[in-house]
Amino acid sequence: MEENYFVIWNGDGDTTVRQYTKEELLAEIEDGGFGEGILTELPENNDTNYWCGEALIIKGKIVTPQAEEVVTKYKID
Repeated sequence: MEENYFVIWNGDGDTTVRQYTKEELLAEIEDGGFGEGILTELPENNDTNYWCGEALIIKGKIVTPQAEEVVTKYKID
């Protein structure tokens, strides 16, 4: 199974989210494609404009919540 990595990066005021394979991500890092560097933890300030050009890398998969029908029924004696 192929590993997926997601990179959140803000450069020049524009925030982007891109999906990479492991090989693509390593190549991008080696090419210096993420500006100032890579964050080592989730910043307290979640506004990417204050991340100083650093990228956040997340390993995982995209999930979509599935709707379930839930019925609540009350009965009083």
